Amino acid sequence: MKVLVIYFSQSGNTEKVARAIGQGAAEAADMVDVKSIKDVTGEMLKAYDLIGLGSPVWKADPPNIRRFYESLPDQKGKHIFSFATHGTMPGFYFPVVLPNLKKAGFTVIGSRRWYGNVVMPGMPEPYYTAGHPDEQDLQEAKEFGKEMVERSKRISAGETDLIPPMPENDVDQDQAVAIVNMLLEYGNPQGKIVRDSEKCIYPKCSRCMDYCTMDYIDLESNPQKFGSEGCCCDDNHECAWCFMICPTGAIRLEPDVYEHVKPFIGVRKPLFEKILDEAERKGEFRRLIPVEEVGFDTPYVIAHPQHPYFKVPPRKKE
Repeated sequence: MKVLVIYFSQSGNTEKVARAIGQGAAEAADMVDVKSIKDVTGEMLKAYDLIGLGSPVWKADPPNIRRFYESLPDQKGKHIFSFATHGTMPGFYFPVVLPNLKKAGFTVIGSRRWYGNVVMPGMPEPYYTAGHPDEQDLQEAKEFGKEMVERSKRISAGETDLIPPMPENDVDQDQAVAIVNMLLEYGNPQGKIVRDSEKCIYPKCSRCMDYCTMDYIDLESNPQKFGSEGCCCDDNHECAWCFMICPTGAIRLEPDVYEHVKPFIGVRKPLFEKILDEAERKGEFRRLIPVEEVGFDTPYVIAHPQHPYFKVPPRKKE
């Protein structure tokens, strides 16, 4: 059996989980490849018997993940499993993603999610879920990868009762309202993202272009293109990653990031705490830092005031 584990990851949580899944899958499969979604084409899927597809939770699935599977031809029953990393509100992910994968022609044989730290300009640092994914999470991911290979083999041999049902959408009402309201917002809740070409050191640095979720940035073109609008980015999927990883401060938010985070300083998030308390009660969440150590007074860009706010290496194709 040949397995391809595809992941999208920004701060590294999902990549860690994807590679652990790949390690586990390799214990039961003939060949396993683990690749970033930027390095995968739909044509590549033909060479594999089992696909894994994972990402962080952005309300549901990030737009690049959806763009990928919606662009595929009918997969004619090819086996796939879904995985995700997330902060506080993962509830919409599988109820949205799994039926869409089924619609694309996949047979969905399993799903699993893990908590991960959250890196966003105005979110507390450290965040409620800081420390995840930890070694226990990654061991679970490894076991999940092996389990998915073994389940795929058994389903292929005729044990179709192992195919799980589609998930019920039983998201907590408060969580559902919060997510829907965010989806309905116009523009980027982080603020409009603009680029100062005089501070930009391209071609020495191309991190914004290499890591852009939606491939909105093309600094090789003439004129250069930046963001969803060509000259700025105001996409409502709430990404500000180019701003976070720019090493020179050439990319900024409007209004200024410190105006953006000011309302969050010292403010606790009762909905998040309610959701995590309930998840902990059910045994779904292992709290690695006590709530009093959450950085309510230090939004991420306050805790890490130097550029880049988050360091990423120059990206190389796998």
